[in-house]
Amino acid sequence: MRVKFRCLRCPSWFRFQILATVSVFLTAIPARAAERLYVSYGLFERSVSVSSLESYAEDGTVNADLRFFLSFLDSDLEEELQRALNTRYELDPVAVSQSFYDPIGETSLRYIGRGIQTGGRQNGLYALRAALVQAAAEPGGFTILDVLRRFPTQGMRVDLKVLIEGLRAAKTFLEETNQVIDGIQFLARASSETEIPIPAEVLSLSEPGPFQVSTQTITLRDDQRDRTYPADLYLPEIPDAAPGSVPVIVISHGLGSSRKDFSEIAQHSASHGFAAVLPEHIGSNKDLQQAVLAGRANEFFRAREFVDRPLDVTYLLDELERRNQSEWQGRLNLKEVAVGGHSFGAYTALVLGGATADFDNLHRSCDRESFIEFLNPALLLQCRALELETTEPEAVQQLTQGLQDPRVRLVIAVNPVNSVILGEQGLPQIQLPTVIVSSGFDPAAPLIPEQANAFTWLTAPEKYLIVVRGASHTVELTTLINRTVDPSVAIEQIEAEVRVFRSNLRALLLAFLQVYLADNSEYRAFLQPFYVETLDDPPFEFSLIRSLSQEQLLQMINGELVREEDHF
Repeated sequence: MRVKFRCLRCPSWFRFQILATVSVFLTAIPARAAERLYVSYGLFERSVSVSSLESYAEDGTVNADLRFFLSFLDSDLEEELQRALNTRYELDPVAVSQSFYDPIGETSLRYIGRGIQTGGRQNGLYALRAALVQAAAEPGGFTILDVLRRFPTQGMRVDLKVLIEGLRAAKTFLEETNQVIDGIQFLARASSETEIPIPAEVLSLSEPGPFQVSTQTITLRDDQRDRTYPADLYLPEIPDAAPGSVPVIVISHGLGSSRKDFSEIAQHSASHGFAAVLPEHIGSNKDLQQAVLAGRANEFFRAREFVDRPLDVTYLLDELERRNQSEWQGRLNLKEVAVGGHSFGAYTALVLGGATADFDNLHRSCDRESFIEFLNPALLLQCRALELETTEPEAVQQLTQGLQDPRVRLVIAVNPVNSVILGEQGLPQIQLPTVIVSSGFDPAAPLIPEQANAFTWLTAPEKYLIVVRGASHTVELTTLINRTVDPSVAIEQIEAEVRVFRSNLRALLLAFLQVYLADNSEYRAFLQPFYVETLDDPPFEFSLIRSLSQEQLLQMINGELVREEDHF
């Protein structure tokens, strides 16, 4: 059997879930304020003393009241729990405070507080936040027990029913995600497309191209929006390049990210003859994130970024047009450009390609239970757009009418957040070639609600869905998850696997630029499902499909494998 991906094939995955859940059950206790932790499931309730947990953490002593809880764990999990209780973490208390006072952080903590409650059975949001902030100020780092000792109420109640239901929902969601990936892989292999051979003279897309690359930073000042921001230009040095002969791609970074995170892709694309431009979205970038963590700002992004991000790119293209003749001898082709992006940047690309916002859908989808019901943290980001209705109604009008840039000819959206803010009404407005790339194990912007559904709603004549089994939302998260759930694998091996994955993804994205921007039709051979599957390098497996119906997606979610006779 082929390897699917390490996180789900690993025997310790379910054990990891159990440990994480039990750790929450047994350790969210205030040793200073409460004598006992009360654990309930419906009418059933048991308790354990705080001193028992402290003794267990210190030397492994198991008192009578703790023995009941540990009876559900095997010896390996008991040892892991003891280590977890004693592990020290070093976090800036200001950063912790700012993170959980931010609207997204507070909302996330409120959901946790549904299961971890105060002694009076109230949501544990505020008590948990206070305990975390105080514990983070502990010299030399803090343990979970330090957090528990600072829980500020006279009792702690853990609602096992809520937490176990959440764990079961997560397990079901993971199973459904794997079933959808299996279904997409089946459709890719069953594709009726004729295999097109790759011409021998075509350059290898994974290797650096033939051109040297020069870089420069442009500072843009948009007086109308009172916004100053930089952008990096990666320009291929092509001797005697004709006017308008160098295609352009703009890459939009994600929330809490930076333009520098995409320098590798920009360098690679430029070496193959494409000018790559990386704008910095100053209202939702890494610098703002760091400012929040240092206490210099109070939120990780501003709701107006839903509008400012697309306008950043449009203003950038205007500026490149103004400078093209004088600074680059008119070489840049700015009449037909590609816009790519990751996560929030992928939302940006979709809007520039013609997608419009659906505020009615936001109102229907953004109640307090949506995040937990759909296990989709991306909702927390998208639902903040509703703030614009009271703060900047003109921004709502702009998003509803659309911010499409007519110069955009290709959209590449990697792990986009879009299902609610754009949705079934907004995404069909895109009528350009559109590529959606999805990571199979993405806890931040999950495959099914954010990319698979979005792909079924697209009506663009040429559209592609690429699914990578084994990848997560970011490279860092992919590495962290693999290290966490399968610690037996050497970090060097994981990093080597990730490097191959990134190289394959760069090559695939470059093929789309060659076909749709440079008009090099011979590169269409790389856009075949058969070729994409050859990029497999476990634990990462690539699949590409050109169409997917809602009916097919529902069959996959329900575990009904798509049969060839039903759909071909």
